[in-house]
Amino acid sequence: MTTPTRATLEKALKSDKKLVKAATQIAQDLASKAYDISTLAEELGFALSSPDMEERVAGTNLLSAVLVALPPDLLQERQLEFLSTFYMDRLRDHHNVMPAIIDGIDALVHMKALPPALVPQILQSFFEHTTCQSQTRGDRTKLFNIFKYLTINFKEELQTMAGDFVYGLINSIDGERDPRNLDIIFSFMPEFLSTYPLLHLAEEMFEIFACYFPLDFNPSKQDPASITRDGLAAKLTNCLVGNNEFAEGAVVLATEKLESELLVAKLDSIELLHQAALKFPPSVLEPHFDQIWQALKTETFPGNDNEEILKASLKALSALLERAAHLPDISHSYQSSILGVILPHLSDVNQRLFHPASGIALVCVAGDAQYAADKILNSFLLKLQATDVVAEQRIKIYHIVSQVYKLCALRDSLQKLDTTIRESLQDDVIASLRLIEQDDFDAKQEDLELQKAALSVLNESAPVLSEKQRALVYKALVQLISHPSIDLDFTILTVSLGALQPVEVQSNFIDVCVRNFDIFSNFVKRKIYANLLPLLPQMAFSQRILDLVMTQSFNNTTPEPIRLLALEALNKLLLLGDQRFVVDLQQESNLLHKLIELGQHTEDLSLESLEQIAGALSRITQQLPLSEQSAIVSEYLPGLNLTKSADLYITKGLLGYLHKDIALDDHFDRLLTDLTQLSLSTDNEQLRVIAHHLLCSMVNKMESNPANLGKVKKITQQLKAAIKKGDVRAVEILAWMAKGLVVAGFDEAAEIVGDLSDLLKHPNLSTAAALGFDIIAAEYPELDLPVIKFLYKQKLFHTIMGKMGSKLADYCVHHLKAFVFVLKATPQAVIKLNIEQLGPLLFKSLEEHNEAQSLCIALGICEKFVAQQDAYFQGHLAHLIPSCLELSKYKAQHTMQVRIAALQLLYDITKYPTFVLLPHKVDVTLALAAALDDPKRLVRNTAVKARNAWYLVGAASGD
Repeated sequence: MTTPTRATLEKALKSDKKLVKAATQIAQDLASKAYDISTLAEELGFALSSPDMEERVAGTNLLSAVLVALPPDLLQERQLEFLSTFYMDRLRDHHNVMPAIIDGIDALVHMKALPPALVPQILQSFFEHTTCQSQTRGDRTKLFNIFKYLTINFKEELQTMAGDFVYGLINSIDGERDPRNLDIIFSFMPEFLSTYPLLHLAEEMFEIFACYFPLDFNPSKQDPASITRDGLAAKLTNCLVGNNEFAEGAVVLATEKLESELLVAKLDSIELLHQAALKFPPSVLEPHFDQIWQALKTETFPGNDNEEILKASLKALSALLERAAHLPDISHSYQSSILGVILPHLSDVNQRLFHPASGIALVCVAGDAQYAADKILNSFLLKLQATDVVAEQRIKIYHIVSQVYKLCALRDSLQKLDTTIRESLQDDVIASLRLIEQDDFDAKQEDLELQKAALSVLNESAPVLSEKQRALVYKALVQLISHPSIDLDFTILTVSLGALQPVEVQSNFIDVCVRNFDIFSNFVKRKIYANLLPLLPQMAFSQRILDLVMTQSFNNTTPEPIRLLALEALNKLLLLGDQRFVVDLQQESNLLHKLIELGQHTEDLSLESLEQIAGALSRITQQLPLSEQSAIVSEYLPGLNLTKSADLYITKGLLGYLHKDIALDDHFDRLLTDLTQLSLSTDNEQLRVIAHHLLCSMVNKMESNPANLGKVKKITQQLKAAIKKGDVRAVEILAWMAKGLVVAGFDEAAEIVGDLSDLLKHPNLSTAAALGFDIIAAEYPELDLPVIKFLYKQKLFHTIMGKMGSKLADYCVHHLKAFVFVLKATPQAVIKLNIEQLGPLLFKSLEEHNEAQSLCIALGICEKFVAQQDAYFQGHLAHLIPSCLELSKYKAQHTMQVRIAALQLLYDITKYPTFVLLPHKVDVTLALAAALDDPKRLVRNTAVKARNAWYLVGAASGD
């Protein structure tokens, strides 16, 4: 393109649209080196130097628009010097020209070749000839972004300006009220304050920010900037602690505003103290500590009724003490001031000030554990040694002491505590624990609370117990574990002592338990297992504990109840151990074979024991390599007779969680047939559940080949034949097989689903068929379904809608029930896409008053949409509200869960716009009166909440 002429430029200046178009074209030409920017300036000179102000504005706008559109690396240093001189000179011009000048300066400072020395000159000219606060909000935003950019990228150059830049920045910020601009200022100023010397202007700079504190700002809902009051307040706080010279001002400001009655002002003030503690060095804050402590003491001692203020105050105090912890002189000075106030109140547990004093005491320990803990523990010791201390007081003291020990351990100060105080305190705790050894000990709940509190102290003090104290503890633990009626958890203590003193724990605790195991009651045996198993990871005890469990599990003479306890322990042991432990245990003891032998050859094994054997087999099999899993199946599966309970449980253990890549094709037909026949013939519900789960899992992970599919087809034909004879069990089996096929994405599932939907009109099997859909749709965490087809739930929904859609229009009650079960498993997004079709069916299912399960599901689905103020449900409140009111009434078929769900839905409906609710307000408020007298308290509570919400519909404060 040719060089622009005055004529073309005059034409471009006639409107904003033409100016933008011309600027874009000129920028492209300059980028392609068609001509130089000096040529543009020369041709545009008529406008830039025009006596007519509007023409100067237009000319400067065009030049600035060109600079904004140029690549930042195009212009050379000489050209930028020339342009910078022009813009600095133009800062003297009329204020109408300033927006264009600001745009130009913004573009110039972002140019890569800009000589750094020009930055101070540009800023000096700006501060001298104009002010930031005289500009529009949008131009001030550009200026603050310029300042932000320059402070980050030209630190050395700005520091050469000394106080001139700081003073200019103060004047630019002073008086700013727009929250969007304040957000920019508060974001970049903390870094500036921490890196630039403020010289004699520190106080003025602090006052610039202090005038905004505490921040009072209510963001507009229409503001796209999404600036929150809390976010802006946090940034302001960072500014107020941005420089060490602000310390005195920040403390004075925070303590002054802390006296406010406004919650937000108090919280902001406490947070300012918290940030001051984190940002200012302790040496800077030390002169002001007494002032800070007095302010925080008012909020923490005796304590504020507002939990949020109390928590924030303790957090600020904690930060102050923790920062000073590495400076003993300052730390001890702080601690002495605080402890001098609270220690007298730690000696009387019943005083009102005990609780706040103990809270502050823990903060002191967290700050300087060794110094504070000795004094606090000594106060507690003096109280415990008094003759009038009752159990309730001891319990409260022990709980605090255990936390003191824990904090000391976290600060590596536990070993440094005063030995005399520590051991005397531990003696008292052990004496309380040993009360259980007395013959007349009454194992009431209130007495056991003292034992629990004593154990909580010992849990934390285990590393510093003396040998004599440990001996007494072991005696008490043996007494605890052998007590015929008390069951206290002390595994934390035994695990800690086991790691520290394995020989002592072995001889004084484990050996005693094992040696006397046979004479203990089953209650005590269960406690022994519970307390020994957590010690298993410690190598010193592994074999001893394993021997006990194995002996009790596999000894031929072990009575059945005791064997069951041992098998339960074995399962816990397998859960506690990692894969390597389980594999090693299997290889060393051939555990799988022992479990199978136990199940098959032990008479009178209970189903509970067989369940434990199955669980152990399953956990072992899962951890073994695929080759070993395959070998185990090949070795044991052919010999299992599924008509025997023991063999069925063993099959469950071997196959329940077998890896999906292990083929069962050789056994598939027999397993399907035997499991189906077992389920059809047995009256034992537990055995039927196992058979169903195995069938479901097997068809889920079977290889999709004609042979396997043919075997499944054969079984389904047998089931259909049984269904024709009216066998309800066959319907349930069919549903379980359908579930496995559906989750794996087999096309054959659609035929079974169709068969089940046809049964929904059957006079005798309709209920079973509806429950079949619940089986298909429900989640079963204990069921192993490793093959999960992507989006199978959506496919199930569309399959069922295809099979049942036309039948649902007839509103058969069983169709509706089955439909609701399917919706329970359907993603909400799918329901929403089909809500026009599904909505009427949902409303109808509520009107039909089905049994509680389907009603709760339907109400729950509706509630999810109503909680999101869905437009479809808003348009159908006339259907929904009467149904909910009817279901909220106390009737035989309306269980408590149904009534609560209906009332909760009515409550959520009140979130809709007022004009939608007003026509229903009177009717709903009157109808809900009946629910207020419901015999169930939880229903009444929900009714009160719902009725209050409806009563406030249309009220001034509720709109």
